[in-house]
Amino acid sequence: MIRALVFDCFGVLYWDDLNRLYNLVSPDKFQDINDIIHACDHGYITQEDFLNQVAALADISVEAVVAVIHAKQRRNEPMIERLRALKKDYKIGLLTNMGPGTLDTVFDETERAELFDVMVISSEVGMIKPSRDIFELTSERLGVPASETVFIDDRPVNTDGAERTGMQTILFTTNKQFDIELDRLTEGQ
Repeated sequence: MIRALVFDCFGVLYWDDLNRLYNLVSPDKFQDINDIIHACDHGYITQEDFLNQVAALADISVEAVVAVIHAKQRRNEPMIERLRALKKDYKIGLLTNMGPGTLDTVFDETERAELFDVMVISSEVGMIKPSRDIFELTSERLGVPASETVFIDDRPVNTDGAERTGMQTILFTTNKQFDIELDRLTEGQ
């Protein structure tokens, strides 16, 4: 029986593409960009440090980096509304790889309280997906066994990580596909 749904933020509830950062530098600096993103997601550096380091690496202004990050960013409003409806029947969690302070730009405090029973942010706990530990922590905080939880993410590496802890998963591609997959998983409940 499914009792909890755990959503990734970026790529599911919020559309963005951090991969655009790689376009700012030459291929020989891709690993450096990757390292900066991971340091921020782990909480080792602040959002300000992240922006400054990317700007220095790309030899552009912080403002230009911010513009690249926020270009085409938008909320997936239909999915957020669907999440509100699902909250009546399920515990809802947010599990995301995110740097310090980033969540404030996506959901305000009131909305976070309305939407999520539990939020596990990588930079706050010092772990990132697909680490088994972060999925186990999420189950623990929800108070729901992994076997009774569905994790929704747009990246196969993260759904694979969740499956290793016993969670059921939905590899998110579209809102309609999500509904079809959730109906399949909860059929007969």
